[in-house]
Amino acid sequence: MERSRIRSGRRSAGFTLIEVAIAMAIVGVGVVAVLQIFTAALRTERGAGIRARAAMHARALLEQTMTEPDPVAGQDSGQLPDGYRYERRVREASELLEGTGRHLDVKSEITLFEIEVSVLWTQAEDREGVYTVRTLRVGPNPQA
Repeated sequence: MERSRIRSGRRSAGFTLIEVAIAMAIVGVGVVAVLQIFTAALRTERGAGIRARAAMHARALLEQTMTEPDPVAGQDSGQLPDGYRYERRVREASELLEGTGRHLDVKSEITLFEIEVSVLWTQAEDREGVYTVRTLRVGPNPQA
């Protein structure tokens, strides 16, 4: 009789089945959360790489346009490697010269041209990504 009293008064060592199940559920939720964060980070990194390539293409096209001897107003577009396409526009930006507050009756031999290059890529079926760079350049006035 003494022996049975000792056993019943003492708690057995170890975990119950319910404690193990709750611990596994907590660990499972943590693992799922970490996997979702990892997947989102990979998606973000991929998007950053796509935008970086688009920026490199846009800068290269802008530099190519800037190295031409005399800018000519016009517009063109085309395909680039890796599924990108571009739109390039050169236009006279005479409105920038008119807003100076000076009203001189002198024809200038130079004018400002705005150069705009946009690189586009498909992000989803119904969505397109765009990276655009713009700059100004002085060139000969075509009307002078």
